[in-house]
Amino acid sequence: PVSTFGGRRIGRAELPRSGAPFLDAKTIAARGLGSAGSAAAATLGTLWVAGVRRRRRCKTWRHATDEEDFDYGAGKDYWDKRYQNEIGNTYDWLGGYEKFQEYIEKATVDLPEPKTARILDLGCGNARLSEDMYDNGFKEITGLDISDVAIDSMRVRNAEKRPDIEWVVGDAFNLPFEDESFDLVIDKSTTDAVSCDKDHIHENMTKMYGEVQRVLKKGGTFLVFSAVEHVPRTGLRLPHLSFEIEEKELYLPFASLWAFVSVKTQRPALSNEEALRQAQMADLQMIQERKRQQEAEERLKSTASFGVLD
Repeated sequence: PVSTFGGRRIGRAELPRSGAPFLDAKTIAARGLGSAGSAAAATLGTLWVAGVRRRRRCKTWRHATDEEDFDYGAGKDYWDKRYQNEIGNTYDWLGGYEKFQEYIEKATVDLPEPKTARILDLGCGNARLSEDMYDNGFKEITGLDISDVAIDSMRVRNAEKRPDIEWVVGDAFNLPFEDESFDLVIDKSTTDAVSCDKDHIHENMTKMYGEVQRVLKKGGTFLVFSAVEHVPRTGLRLPHLSFEIEEKELYLPFASLWAFVSVKTQRPALSNEEALRQAQMADLQMIQERKRQQEAEERLKSTASFGVLD
């Protein structure tokens, strides 16, 4: 059926096109993930492909060059340093509020008082999203980021004009909130940054999306806006999650931008602990697979008598 957001409702994760390198369901089961069942194994395998595609795109973000430190998946130290260099400025990854406003308003329209929705801006950084939502009438907003520098800067910036926004230093993998605390969680490019950690993509998405589901009220909405649609398309269907998902591609000149509207539904099929165990194993297998490929390439180069492989 066609989504009310103009997108399409899709089922299980779409598998990669033929010829793409990935850990398929059979391979994962043979290496120790068979207990999860073929559907879970296929989802993990597809997320491996998403990671391959994701790494190819990490470098194209914003204004990254060959000389720039653009390791968006490196964690707190990287972001503290980056935001320290941007004190007094703001930057809205993927676009401004006007691009996402309709999704935010539709996600809250059925609440008794839409403007009183409790909203979590996950990985807010120094973007204006929380500010613009506040100016549009939403008052119960929490902006969370792992960077003390970003949060301190945004707290000072908004102290007088937007005093009701709560600015919190916190880890998206271990959110400092009670279960079912929010009506709406917004991820605007946080998935894109987290998935740049090539050796932990399964673990990262399992943790972050699991935490979002925990703090989201039943019937609440998780909005993911991403330039790397393969990651949320697969990650939101990991076996410990239970979302009804709709997606739509947004127009962005010379680039890709997708909206994933995920509504929390019934109890998930797999525990967070088991899902994390499987994710960590899948990451280890991905690292081993990449090492085998690199070794094979080195062997080919060492035996080649011409420069085709150089």
